[in-house]
Amino acid sequence: MILHTINKPAALTLCEHLIRDDDLVVLIEEGAYLAGHEIPGQVSVIGSDMSARGLGDTAKEIQRIDYAAFVAMCASADKICSWF
Repeated sequence: MILHTINKPAALTLCEHLIRDDDLVVLIEEGAYLAGHEIPGQVSVIGSDMSARGLGDTAKEIQRIDYAAFVAMCASADKICSWF
């Protein structure tokens, strides 16, 4: 399983076709603006990044995580790909 981190909306076009359904995707920093968009894989977003951008509950169906959960996801992934 690959963990994909996406830190800005434009990066999604670079990786969307590479994400498998069993991969993890974490939206970080400006990537939080993608919360609510249709993205393959199991998608999470850093909750504090959502709050910092005033996004609040705009995407209720997406899982919000903290940095401790993000670190745990990184530790359990086979590979990590960061998309900027």
